[in-house]
Amino acid sequence: MTGLQEKIFEIMKTFDRVCRENGLQYYMLGGTMLGAIRCKGFIPWDDDADFGLLRKEYDKLLSLPEQCFPTGYRLRHFSKEDGVPYAFIRLEDERTTCIEARRSGGGYEGGVYIDIFPLDADSNSLALRILKEWHVRLEKKLLYAHIAEQGAVKNPVKRLVMRLISKYTDADTLVRQLDHTVRAYGRKRETMPQWGEARCSNYLGHWGRKESIPRRVFDGEIRQRKYFAFDMRRGEQIEARPEGRSREYEFEGYSFFGPVDNAAYLTALYGPDYMIPPKNDERVGHPATVIDLDRSYHSIKEK
Repeated sequence: MTGLQEKIFEIMKTFDRVCRENGLQYYMLGGTMLGAIRCKGFIPWDDDADFGLLRKEYDKLLSLPEQCFPTGYRLRHFSKEDGVPYAFIRLEDERTTCIEARRSGGGYEGGVYIDIFPLDADSNSLALRILKEWHVRLEKKLLYAHIAEQGAVKNPVKRLVMRLISKYTDADTLVRQLDHTVRAYGRKRETMPQWGEARCSNYLGHWGRKESIPRRVFDGEIRQRKYFAFDMRRGEQIEARPEGRSREYEFEGYSFFGPVDNAAYLTALYGPDYMIPPKNDERVGHPATVIDLDRSYHSIKEK
């Protein structure tokens, strides 16, 4: 592991311990889950970690008292403090500094982190999922205009649009609106029995409607609609089996929880060739303005 990955790994273990102690079920998501399967740890060029919880458990995590987290770790969310430009949770190590070029334009400073996303109920209708994706993406773009450093955006037209948006809108209002939109979509799906909770989605994730996954893939429980996934890489039909709410996977010699049917989940996000690493020029991380693993962002901000 790199020094940054070692810090992230410590945050991951802290998050896992807090969830286990409080009976919260989480899942590794995205590149973190891919790393667990492909590398049994971090993808070599990866510089973050993603986790998700079903909405009810996500809200329980958000409501935990600060005393549940060890000294030096801070759960950051817009509902807890002003100026947090994300509609999801970040668990940060306050003894470090991580300021990203694409996300610090609004003056947000923080430490090395992991991202924790809510997983909400979703529709089985592709048309409705596409409409949802467009709506959520628009609100995310408006928010991005506030949080990205304009120097990190090369296109002059985009920079002009970003300046106009940031002039006439408010970041705190936009992040609360995005959270309201996502929650409303989830509640609407839960109240429609013809769809129920057959699918759940990380609406705030990077991959758009690809993040809408049959819930059975996550927890193995049979619901209203039987689900099969065809994994082209393995050339066989697979079915998520009821092996419990999740499975544990090795990650850098430690065990973390992930979706029961990891093959179906990873195929949905990355396609059937997810075990094949990308080309060297496609191996990118998050561009950072400041990374300091030994100094707190509080002290750097004061200077």
